[in-house]
Amino acid sequence: MNLLVDIGNTRVKWGLAREGVLADTGAVWRGELADWTGQLPRAGVEAIYAASVAHDSAADVLAAHAAHCGIALHRVVSAARSGALVNGYADPQQLGVDRWMACIAAQARGEGAVLVADVGTALTLDWIGADGRHGGGLITPGVSSMRSALRAATQLRPTHMPDEHAWLARDTDSAIAAGTLRSALALLDAAAVDLAPDRLLLTGGEAPLVAARLSHVWQIAPHLVLEGLAVHAERVGRGGHGLVQASE
Repeated sequence: MNLLVDIGNTRVKWGLAREGVLADTGAVWRGELADWTGQLPRAGVEAIYAASVAHDSAADVLAAHAAHCGIALHRVVSAARSGALVNGYADPQQLGVDRWMACIAAQARGEGAVLVADVGTALTLDWIGADGRHGGGLITPGVSSMRSALRAATQLRPTHMPDEHAWLARDTDSAIAAGTLRSALALLDAAAVDLAPDRLLLTGGEAPLVAARLSHVWQIAPHLVLEGLAVHAERVGRGGHGLVQASE
C-alpha cells in the first residue's frame, strides 16, 4: 500500500492507495505541529510518494519520518509526460508538482478537454486538451490571499468575513468579502466560457466557497492531487512515465 502526501502551503493532505485507487484520506495543518508526521498512517505502508510546493524543510521532516520508519520515500517532481498526458511547459519541472498531479488525475478521470481549477492559497487554472496535451494555465492569488494582501498593503483591517456576498456592500468587511470572492468567480466563469472545455473540475481548500456561486456546473474533486499521486505511483511501479527523486 502506498502513502500519498500532498504538502501544501498551509496544510498536508494524505491518502492511502492500493493499485492506483485512493482508499482513505486525511489532512493536517502544518502550522499547528512542529512534527506533523505523527498524524500520518503507518500500518501497511510500503512506500511514500510525496508532492510538495512548500519550503524544502517540510519535505525534510517527511524524509526524517520515512527514514525512522524504514519506508522508501519518493519525492515526486513534474515530468515531460505521464501516460498519454504531455506537459505543456517549455521546462516541464517549472510546472508546480501539485498542478501536474491534478492534471494527471483529471486526464485519467475521463475523455475530452478538461479545465482544472485549484482554489486555495493560490488560484490556478490548467487546460488539458482532448489529445492529452497540457495547454498551459495561469496563477493568481486565492480568495484568502487577496484578503491578506489588502491587510498587508492598506489600512483596511476586516474583523470578520460575512458568509453572504451582495453586489453592493454597506460596510468594509462585507465589501472586502464580496470584492475578493467575486474576483475569483469572474475569473472562473470567464475561463469556462472562453475555453469551453468538455469537463470542469474544481479542487482546493476554497472550492466549497466558490462552487455554489459559479455560473457553470463544476465537478468538485477535493482529493484531485492525491488521485494524481495514486495514478503516478502505479505508473512508476509498472515502469511507466514519471519522474521521482528517491530518498531512502
